[in-house]
Amino acid sequence: MKKSIVFAGLLTGACQALGLAMEKLDAGKDVFVSSLPLCAAAGAIWAVCTALFLTGALAAGRRLLPERLEYDPQRALSKRRFAGIWALLFAAWVPCWLAYFPAIYSYDGEPQLIQYTTGAFDNHHPILHTLLMGGCYDLGRFLQERWGIGPDGMAFYAAIQMLVLSFSFACGISFLYHCRLKRGLLIAAICWFALFPVHPLMAVTTTKDTLFAAFFLLAFLGAARAVLRGGIATFVEGAKLFFCALGMMLFRKNGVYLTAGLCAVLLPVWAVLRLKKRSESRFFFGLFLGSALCVLTFFGCDAGLTALTGARQGEAAEALSIPIQQLARTFKSNQNGLQPEELEALCAYIPQKGLENYRPAISDGVKLYFNNGKFSEDPAGFFRIWLHLLKKYPGSYGTAFLYHTMGSWYLMDTSHCTVYRDWWRDRTGYFITDAVPVFAGDFVKKTPLLPAAMQFYEKIATDCVHQRFLPARILFSPAFFCFGTAFACLALLLRRRWRLLIPSLAALLYLATVVAGPCILVRYVYPFMVLLPFLAVFALWGQGGSSMDAARQR
Repeated sequence: MKKSIVFAGLLTGACQALGLAMEKLDAGKDVFVSSLPLCAAAGAIWAVCTALFLTGALAAGRRLLPERLEYDPQRALSKRRFAGIWALLFAAWVPCWLAYFPAIYSYDGEPQLIQYTTGAFDNHHPILHTLLMGGCYDLGRFLQERWGIGPDGMAFYAAIQMLVLSFSFACGISFLYHCRLKRGLLIAAICWFALFPVHPLMAVTTTKDTLFAAFFLLAFLGAARAVLRGGIATFVEGAKLFFCALGMMLFRKNGVYLTAGLCAVLLPVWAVLRLKKRSESRFFFGLFLGSALCVLTFFGCDAGLTALTGARQGEAAEALSIPIQQLARTFKSNQNGLQPEELEALCAYIPQKGLENYRPAISDGVKLYFNNGKFSEDPAGFFRIWLHLLKKYPGSYGTAFLYHTMGSWYLMDTSHCTVYRDWWRDRTGYFITDAVPVFAGDFVKKTPLLPAAMQFYEKIATDCVHQRFLPARILFSPAFFCFGTAFACLALLLRRRWRLLIPSLAALLYLATVVAGPCILVRYVYPFMVLLPFLAVFALWGQGGSSMDAARQR
């Protein structure tokens, strides 16, 4: 464990020094050169502080956590206690709901409702989520037009989402109770879910990321329960895991990528265990088959929803954020050095207006002009010009990647608060709590019922008051949760907690999709905020293992 702490400290220090240096480079080369000693000193301080923090966390984990990581199916919360925790979490978010009543209508909510009302569906957004939002919207209109009663339809959506998310958190508390955690730690976990401001804000926001995070957590818990017990005990338990994973994929396609990635890992693991004639090979093969079947079921459901709604396919640019950013930065930094034939090949896929629209932290400005038709006709041509310019300008490619992903590894980064500034939404803040009418329509009629509560949440969401205090700034930073996920998986690997790596690997694979996405936003890293208590418990537990380990030892 000492090696992992040292590595984590050095990695954190290097990232923070690099991030500070890149901030100075953005301010000017002279400032960059004069600030290099300061950056090196800051990196050393971050490395020491990270190592001390992890050492303290490990010591606390050994003192507070049970000696052995074990899931006890006989130790269960009563239905009354489970319902009480569920109700408590829901009730803790009600002030935020009333503050932004009927819901926080922002991010992709507006284009999704436009799709629903016009019938012009696009599977870039999860169709099931669009239909759910549209159904709630229609319900509100029906009640108001037929009987003149009922709130705006998004109030029904927010209530459903709050129930699902609080249920998933209650299941998480139940899982920790099964693992014999002490009462104080259980209370701390409940307080984290009830009081950390991002949870109520996400619970009442019309974004697909909330329901995705809820199903992600449920699938994570199901997989962790299975590996700790040495298998799936009943058909019902297996069915729950299957449908939770399916729900995760239906509410965000990142779930498909991480499940497919798990299949790619589980298959060779099963093959190795089979060659060694290990009894647990059957469990891993079953987990692989279940994951593969879940992916196939998703494609069947997605095809059915696409046919039902007549949705058109999403554009290829959505999966090319980093290559597009690299090409755009290369153009802006080396425009005079490009040959006419290079510029022609580049502009065939990204017109010059799009290349000039480059913003370091978000790819949407360039993707807006991406020629998806040309890419569909000749994808090889795109990658040829990409490889050609990579060989010629590797520095521009590396710089574009670092600036684009800075929010996932630089703890002091604030790009997640400014990605929309001076652009199509022209909005800054930690969390977008209002929908500027970008496209068309006025779908949601906001009637705040608790102005005082709204002022409290706006201090965080819009004014970013937490950034004035270093501990709070770190706690709210997306990079903190990305680092926490990566470090937890590293700790499990170095401590040889092989089976717990299976559910934790899903979080690591999702992290890869976030880094490769259009930008780093709070809502994209929200699943890591949800998984934090469980990954921390897995990483800090003094002893590891499962019933499979115990059986082999006997």
